[in-house]
Amino acid sequence: MILVDGKKGCFHLQAGRSSYVLGVLDGRYLVHGYWGPALSGKAVLSQMVTPGGRPYSVVENLSTGSAESMHRHWRTGGDHRKSPTTITAPGTDILGSGLSDRRRRPEEDQISVERLPLEYPTAGSGDLRCPAMTVRLKDGIRCIRPDYSGYEILDGYPGPAGLPWVTALEGECSTLRIDLTDAAAGIEVNLFYLPLPEVDVILRWSRIRNESDSAVTVEAAASASVDLPAGPADVITLDGSWSRERHFHRRPAAPGLQQVQSRGGASGHHHSPFMAVADRDATETCGQVRGVSLMYSGNHREVLERDRYGGMRLQAGINPEGFAVHLPPGENIDSPGAVLAFSNTGLGGLSANHHRFVRSCLLPEPWRNRNRPVIANTWEAHYFDVNRDNVVALAGEAKEIGAEVLVLDDGWFKNRIDDHRALGDWIPDEGKFPGGLGETVNAIRELGMGFGIWVEPEMVNPESELFRRHPEWILRAEGREPMMARNQLILDLSRPEVVDYLMDLLSGIFSSAPITYVKWDMNRYMAEIGNPDLPAERQGEVTHRYMLGLYRLWGTLIGRFPHILFEGCAGGGGRFDFGSLAYMPQFWTSDQTDAVERQKIQYGTSLLFPPECMGAHVSAVPNHQLGRITSAETRGLTALAFNFGFELDLANETDGDKAVYRELSKLYKENRELFRTGTFHRLLPAPAGTPVDALEGAPANRHAWMIVAEDGRRAMVFCFRTLAEADDDGFRLKLQGLDPEAVYRDTASGAEFDAVLLENLGLWVPPSVGDFRSLYWSLERNGR
Repeated sequence: MILVDGKKGCFHLQAGRSSYVLGVLDGRYLVHGYWGPALSGKAVLSQMVTPGGRPYSVVENLSTGSAESMHRHWRTGGDHRKSPTTITAPGTDILGSGLSDRRRRPEEDQISVERLPLEYPTAGSGDLRCPAMTVRLKDGIRCIRPDYSGYEILDGYPGPAGLPWVTALEGECSTLRIDLTDAAAGIEVNLFYLPLPEVDVILRWSRIRNESDSAVTVEAAASASVDLPAGPADVITLDGSWSRERHFHRRPAAPGLQQVQSRGGASGHHHSPFMAVADRDATETCGQVRGVSLMYSGNHREVLERDRYGGMRLQAGINPEGFAVHLPPGENIDSPGAVLAFSNTGLGGLSANHHRFVRSCLLPEPWRNRNRPVIANTWEAHYFDVNRDNVVALAGEAKEIGAEVLVLDDGWFKNRIDDHRALGDWIPDEGKFPGGLGETVNAIRELGMGFGIWVEPEMVNPESELFRRHPEWILRAEGREPMMARNQLILDLSRPEVVDYLMDLLSGIFSSAPITYVKWDMNRYMAEIGNPDLPAERQGEVTHRYMLGLYRLWGTLIGRFPHILFEGCAGGGGRFDFGSLAYMPQFWTSDQTDAVERQKIQYGTSLLFPPECMGAHVSAVPNHQLGRITSAETRGLTALAFNFGFELDLANETDGDKAVYRELSKLYKENRELFRTGTFHRLLPAPAGTPVDALEGAPANRHAWMIVAEDGRRAMVFCFRTLAEADDDGFRLKLQGLDPEAVYRDTASGAEFDAVLLENLGLWVPPSVGDFRSLYWSLERNGR
């Protein structure tokens, strides 16, 4: 809901149980007022913003010379058809504060731009904090001071051109557009706000338009910037590397700049495009948390800056490093969408909001309400050594343990015997698959299995027919020998002809057989970022043009093949973000398949993404990455609540382990509706933010989570202990999210538990003997 009250100088956005308030100060400054628990419709901006001057700050006098009238100059503009604005009459004291009755200080007649909570701060404006927008004008000066010039409330949810966005929202939606204009520079900025019904999420994006008579260069264009008040707070990020993505990190919000970013052309393994600010005492179940995420799969930057007075500025957008968009007169650029999520119930509430957003607004529509199949993948079973016989044999073994789709990974195309050659030549190897893929696919389908295939279309090996035909198609810097990574180069998707070629090629492959599943991989970062066919002033656009090309390719293919379940992959989880999920309903969480490491990865990943989006397979032991040996039960239960599957040579597995896998597949199928629709709760390590050494029982040695059905009738609980502990006395595992008035029955033992007891005392976890142990409980509500 969008409420506009000109008399009080407010735009009040209501999303679920939260409010977001902004408005106009002194008739020109668009400022942020509030973001938190839902307010009544009587928000008053003047109660939220203190505009006074400060020493050594650039200041301006208030237009009317009095703080009482700072909202009298509420400028209107645009189409106000849904929310007519009431203009405050001249001379009216809308603050009602009685300030005019006392002696005033000179600084009360001034505005310190550096102190204002500006909604879209710009470089060169006197605000010395991190700008959301930087524009270099024709004379080389970077000085933009856009004033408020109007607003419009738009029907529906228009999104940024060519970029990921939400689809098929339930109920009526409206989008607020606020216009800012720098008449001297000829720059117009449109800020868009979409409050989502029933979800504590607001989507933001910006559009920068050049209305001058000369070209300008946009050097920074954040998607969202929010100024938060001073106070003790922590900053939360999800960080790591290849095979250990999205580990949860929390630390105090210190003075100065804290940021995470990516520079390699993808959102990356190192830092997710996400940052949150949490109350210092916030836990999984209580306290306020505000998060901002970017719906973008390329270079990103998230910033938290704490200023000298303790105020905090939180931003997210395309990384300005290496970014420069040439904007001729009349042209504009759209920033990617930003997801602003608020929780008044701790990190668990933030996760719940993110998960509802993904499920109800973001995922491709054909897969929003469909359960995911059990997958068997050939990669860790055979790597490049795949052929008709061993693939069909693996499909038969996989069918016996409950798999539903066989995915043929790398190695299926001509001359692909290792990662040095053939990438880009997507022709089935007739030596490995006589008669092409069709006969193999038919044999697999006769077993009652679906068929999926792996592709890595964005890459090419120098040792390939495609590279020999089109060496100019790679991303490169003119005059330099291209640098290799994983023996491959990157096709330049900033070139429309490359996108069109891949579109036709992949459409042919996906139409050549009854393919129901595609794993789309990307296995290297960008180095020499250039397109020699573009003029010099447009070289800073290459990475963004690449992403626009990729999104066009994805959007076209999922439109042509809505029945195919696309799974994203980028060396594992190197491009797992809200941008990718707008096209691909799930992502390969990590190339790390060791159960113990996966528990850490899944713990952090769950802060953003619901379990059905997270690919999680049972692999062989010793684990291929770490050499660790864990039981079939622990490997299976670690993966079970997510997008479940297998990645191992079943011919080498024991009958005992196969029996475990069979039971796990059955358990997954019985509960995948619960996993897909239920509420996910992280139980251990907990409470979040509490020092590890202050918690009994070394919680870093334990992980636990649970999923509760929407109606509270059922729940499944999973608990893992990494290493056995001397003189172990067991512990209590406190549950979350149950119906507090209910009694729950453990379906295995028949024991009955009061829900309040389970949440306040917990389930008894007995002492463990041996390392890498796991347990699960299936709970059902009695009576109703």
